[in-house]
Formats: sequence, C-alpha cells, structure tokens
Amino acid sequence: MSLSATHSITPEQFLLQLWEQNHGAIGRTLVATEADPSARDDLKQDIFMALYQSATRLQAAENPRAYLFRIMHNVTVDHIARAQRHKWQPLDENIQQQMLDECPSLQVDEQLQNQQLMRAVQQLSLANQQVILLALEDLDAPEIADILQISHGAVRVRLNRAKTELMELMQNDK
Repeated sequence: MSLSATHSITPEQFLLQLWEQNHGAIGRTLVATEADPSARDDLKQDIFMALYQSATRLQAAENPRAYLFRIMHNVTVDHIARAQRHKWQPLDENIQQQMLDECPSLQVDEQLQNQQLMRAVQQLSLANQQVILLALEDLDAPEIADILQISHGAVRVRLNRAKTELMELMQNDK
C-alpha cells in the first residue's frame, strides 16, 4: 500500500509504513549521531515516540518524509544537547570516597574478608586466638598483657606467631 492512499489507514499504520520505508535513513542517522549502542537504542525509541505522538500530523503533512526528518532532527538535537549537559566530569574526592564507602560491593567484599579472617582465627591455638582477638579490638600489647595476666614480652611473641600463622592460613584459604 502506498503512502498516497493515506485516508484509508489509521495514523499509526501510516507511521509504521513511513518508518519501514525510511528505516535505512533512520538507521544511518542513528549510527552517525550516537556511537554507544545502548544510547542509540534510547535515541531510536525517543524518535519513534516523537513520531508516534505526531502520527496524525505526519499523515496530514504535505511532505510526510520531510516532516519525519524534521522530527528526527529535533529529537537528535535534543539528544546531543542532553548528552553534552550530562558529560562525565571527575567527582570531588570527598564525594567519590563517600560513594566508595557506601558501595554495597565493597561492603560485601569487606564482609567476605572478615569472614575469611575469622575462619583463620578459629584455626589458631587458643593462646594465639586470645592475643589476636584482643589486638583486633585495637588493644595494645601492654593492655593485652594486663588482661591475660602475662608478660608484655609474651604478648609480643604470641602476636608475632599469631600474625605469621594467620597470614599463612589466609593465603591457603584463597
């Protein structure tokens, strides 16, 4: 059916015919305008929606193909302008750090590391477990010595042994 018999079809049917007849030109415009395939799909949808909203005017237009290209041009110009306004800019370091701190994948990674650490701590001797758990609570050697009622030197020896053993256990767990 040609576009000349426009009064016997609905505006939507007319639009689909016009779209099919000009799909090559539309595709070339899309490829020339947008390099990113995902953004190109969005642009294609935007163009089709603008055409759909103007389907009745398109069907009544003296030159529907020229009207189609005018709508495509307008939508494409808007797309380019939006892309320019939303161009990537480096984030302020504080905002970037805040986003990283709130990042769920980093929190999950941290939880996995903590779980791995706790599994390794469970494999230590009881004496080394006590010392390393207190050290993980940010207690220093004199405080640990006081809590466990052992000498300061004994705490340092146990901490060194526990750290060495933990590093080996965590390397083997990977």
